[in-house]
Amino acid sequence: MTPPTKAFAVLAVAAGLVLGFAGAAGAAPGGTSFGFAHRAVVGSDGQVFRLKLAATPTVLPAAGGTVDVAGTGYNRGQGIFLAFCVIPDGVKVGDPSTYTSLPTPCLPGREEQDGSSRRITDSGTGTPGITLPYQAGGSFLTTLNLRPEIKDGVVCDVDVKCAIVTRADFTATADRSYDQYIPVSFAR
Repeated sequence: MTPPTKAFAVLAVAAGLVLGFAGAAGAAPGGTSFGFAHRAVVGSDGQVFRLKLAATPTVLPAAGGTVDVAGTGYNRGQGIFLAFCVIPDGVKVGDPSTYTSLPTPCLPGREEQDGSSRRITDSGTGTPGITLPYQAGGSFLTTLNLRPEIKDGVVCDVDVKCAIVTRADFTATADRSYDQYIPVSFAR
């Protein structure tokens, strides 16, 4: 699912500006509702991938809403999951050395119309509407539909802190090098 052209243009411009200033994940300069994350990953062949992830808005209404998400620089040889998950205990967003636990639980979403998670891969396999191919430069652009109850009885901003995350897909579940976090909050 691709957001409208206007959303793409806004996200692309914002991502370029914010990622140019970014030192860690967080809100954009000026307090706008925009999040970003970045890190460098060294592939098994020694190639360096400069992963950049951006999302807007990162403050949603109490009931939830739709977030535009863009990524670039990802390793096209490694599929990723893009999801909304609980930030694990011990993780300091923006400090990849603390990314030692699998982000979980995540907002479930298996239906195309639900749109709460995506798999990005060039493998040619997956569920239509949920699985998307990488674009040039290991990039992707999509939307996620988020709600605060991440699982039955567990509510973001009440019981746990939550974030839009990327992580290696099921072909490398234990690989934490593709983990990135953009915290999201809900108005109360």
